[in-house]
This record gives sequence, structure tokens and C-alpha cells, in this order.
Amino acid sequence: MSTDNAVDGLVVVGDPVTVTTEVVARFAEAVGAPADQAPATLAAALTAPVQRAVMAHPALRIDLSRTLHTAQTSEHHRPIRVGDVLTATATVTGVRSARGGRMIGFDTVLRDADGAAVQSLCSALLTAEVEA
Repeated sequence: MSTDNAVDGLVVVGDPVTVTTEVVARFAEAVGAPADQAPATLAAALTAPVQRAVMAHPALRIDLSRTLHTAQTSEHHRPIRVGDVLTATATVTGVRSARGGRMIGFDTVLRDADGAAVQSLCSALLTAEVEA
């Protein structure tokens, strides 16, 4: 996983993950979905490491105990399939002052080995201001 040094425009790229029948079966069992196809929500588990890396980046100064997840949208471009090699990339899209804290937006895109988007997520966090 890698990050750049800027806050606005910060990019975190995850390691490629191969979707196996075991990964699909374990996740499907955990969420109570049929094990014969990957639930769309599997993308959340595959993108979580890069989202955590964004939130942990020291330049953003996020105290998760003082943070509210205010918005989340997702767009499914195609189903996740067994055999896919997927890579998640998260990009900070904006940081602005809001209500005594900061509103931080970031987009996460899960791409296949050809670079085509499989799922796109937009997130917004409201976090209390933390001293640098």
C-alpha cells in the first residue's frame, strides 16, 4: 500500500486481491447470501484496507472516536466474479472546515486487472478538529 504526501488529493493504492471461491463463500456465509455468486457488498471488504489507510494518514489528523461517517454512495459497474484480480484506490477529494471540525471526502474505486472500474464509492466524514 502506498500514499503520497499531499492531503487534498492524497492517494492510497491497495495491493491486488484475487477473488477466490473461498473468499466468496466465507463472505457470503458471513452476510447470509448465496455462496454461488459474490455479493455486491464484498467490495466493502475489499476496499476497507485502503479506506483505513486514508483515515490513518497522519496528515489528515483523524481521531475516529470523534468522527461521524456522514455519507456513503456506491455505484456498481459490474458484478465481482471469482478469478477477478481487483485493486482498490482511495483518493481524498476535499477537506474543508465544517461546524468546528472538518469535512473530509474521499472516493474509493475498485478496479479489475484491465483497469476497468468494478465499483466506485464516495464517502464523507465529519471529524472534530485535532491539533497538528
